Amino acid sequence: MAEPYSTELRNRVVRAYEAGEGGYAAVGVRFDVCAATVFRWVRLYRANGDTTPRPKRGGTPSTIAAEEIAGLLDKLGDPTAKELTAEFNRGRRGRARVHASSMKRALHRHGYVVKKNAAGRWRVCGPKS
Repeated sequence: MAEPYSTELRNRVVRAYEAGEGGYAAVGVRFDVCAATVFRWVRLYRANGDTTPRPKRGGTPSTIAAEEIAGLLDKLGDPTAKELTAEFNRGRRGRARVHASSMKRALHRHGYVVKKNAAGRWRVCGPKS
């Protein structure tokens, strides 16, 4: 996800609009931002008195803890993400189950390297002669 524009730029855009230097589109062209962005910043300034960016939101928190991953790795040795997911989901039903992509994100978040295939590249293309 992209980082927010600086507060200084936001303030300059709002000051230019409030000073009557043009409409949303004209001020947006001048500062190389979209007219809708100028509208949102002006609305934010009028509502709150400042233009600081709001914190990022969204997403569902992961249900996979670092301790669970460590326990699975101790139990399985050197598994692939698919094998880890299958073992994690064993005995879980419904929403408690996770997808392999969720397991990969959790592994990455906790500093582990994702292993894609147990047999490596050779399984896909066969041995070279």
